[in-house]
Amino acid sequence: MKLWDFVIKKMKAHSDQTVTEEGVTLTYDELIESAGKFSALLRGEECCAIYCNSEFNASIALLACFCAGITAVPLSYKYGDAHCKKILDLVSPSCIISDKDGELTVTKFTNHGYVSPKEHPALIMCTSGTTGVPKGAMLSEDNIISNVTDIAAYFGINDSDRILICRPLYHCAVLTGEFLVSLIKGVKIEFYSKPFNPIEIIKHCRSKKITVLCATPTFFGMILRCMRSEQSIKLAHIVISGECMDDDIGREILKGFKGAKIYHVYGLTEAGPRVSYMPPESFYEHPGCVGIPLDSVEIKILDENGFCVNNGARGMLWVKGKNVMIGYYNAETETAKVLHQGWLCTGDISSIIDNKWLKIHGRADDMIILSGMNIYPSEIETEMKKDKRTKEVLVYALNDLKFGVRIAMDICGDFSDKTEVLKLCKQRLSDYQVPTVINLVESLEKNGSGKIIRKKTARSI
Repeated sequence: MKLWDFVIKKMKAHSDQTVTEEGVTLTYDELIESAGKFSALLRGEECCAIYCNSEFNASIALLACFCAGITAVPLSYKYGDAHCKKILDLVSPSCIISDKDGELTVTKFTNHGYVSPKEHPALIMCTSGTTGVPKGAMLSEDNIISNVTDIAAYFGINDSDRILICRPLYHCAVLTGEFLVSLIKGVKIEFYSKPFNPIEIIKHCRSKKITVLCATPTFFGMILRCMRSEQSIKLAHIVISGECMDDDIGREILKGFKGAKIYHVYGLTEAGPRVSYMPPESFYEHPGCVGIPLDSVEIKILDENGFCVNNGARGMLWVKGKNVMIGYYNAETETAKVLHQGWLCTGDISSIIDNKWLKIHGRADDMIILSGMNIYPSEIETEMKKDKRTKEVLVYALNDLKFGVRIAMDICGDFSDKTEVLKLCKQRLSDYQVPTVINLVESLEKNGSGKIIRKKTARSI
């Protein structure tokens, strides 16, 4: 119960601070007491799934699992029953905590298939992919403590701040980088568990005097489009993560939230999740970069032959540190593919800018190879977003039996027809990047955190 002791020791230094959702409020002391009492219902269990409508209730359940010393598997209603069932089938926990009737209850499974790993995971965080079988990243208590400590060291929030947590704790970036960090820094927490609605979130931020907000570039872009001068929100701290972001979009966020300290950060579930951050004072100069590694994290960028790349050159990003996961649950082969001598292969194509700043160019498995050219969808999307007519855009590969691999683009914005989009593509993109299939859409599908759902790299048509 090292993690439980670590968290409550920090919380007790701010015992009167509060956690709230829709009028229900607990002080930190009351939250500790509630979690401690509920943990008694988990005695004898090995692994517990958490499936709550309310993120406030999910937070109590999570802390109860820490207190009981059992593995927690967060789920999210926002992803739907089918997605959650995949995770339950994968892990087969011994029990599940839910709040179907508004109160936390525990349902125990007598015929569960969970097998305790050699090293105890405090969390099994399943990757947020929406297709195929999810992978369960096992994070130890030391992984989480290390990452929370490193984030707290640079994140300048304190007990005078109020954070709005409006994404599911199912996401490691939310659980670690928002909830747990806020607890140990003594921040007032406001949960927003309703479906994503930028106008409602703006109203919530204003009425609750929110000073801290964390989200994806897409999320912040939607909020900026919905803000008017009379209903603008003033934030002290902003954290941007989850998607590649170019310099222009970063500066639009900076312009829209004047006075806010903006942290552009990078991470992945397998790393607990935080790997790097851009200090606010350097954000304007390089808003598209994700900064420097955390204090206890090492990084290296290797080319296809396994050699470190030079400044500015691209390669595969590898990460090492106390935050790196134990491995994937019940998946030794998949674990061996990404963990080598303590190093984690992130799967992200990266480079170092000005011999200092880390930049993420996109996922290696999203890369499109066309006529021998490596094409990164995120780079095309970034260029298209520089035009103010573009609201959302997604680029992916089509595997056509007749024409071979083609570049496809789904785009929504202020365009009269596909010809106008194609003209913009030819203006902004290199010839080899111009899509041959363009779809004008009303909106793009998003996950529970407001992040655009990326399609498979290739599909048949």
